[in-house]
Amino acid sequence: MDAARVERLLDRLAPDARYHVRAWQEPFVGRDAIRAELLRQAPLFSDGCYETVNLASVGQTVFSERVDSVMIAGKRATFHLVDVFEADADGKIASRRTYSDPRENDVDSGPDSAGVGD
Repeated sequence: MDAARVERLLDRLAPDARYHVRAWQEPFVGRDAIRAELLRQAPLFSDGCYETVNLASVGQTVFSERVDSVMIAGKRATFHLVDVFEADADGKIASRRTYSDPRENDVDSGPDSAGVGD
């Protein structure tokens, strides 16, 4: 993900958005913190293929089940993920929480790449 793509993504976020790389971890809060985290992750993976499996919404909450397949250190890794997005009154993303199985992450990409597939 290049810097221009990160900026396009940030345009969809509320100024005080919260991004949980994994739902149980402390979030990155605000566009500057989220930008820094996305740019930190960007060089860790490439050649991504992303398949939406299911998409559902209730009120201002959207659930997205997906399968991500990326190259990490020259090896193809696949992750099964669920994201929960909450939108604010302006339709901007106020929160994103990603649920994944860390055992799958460790098997596919090694323990040092935690969060890369999220």
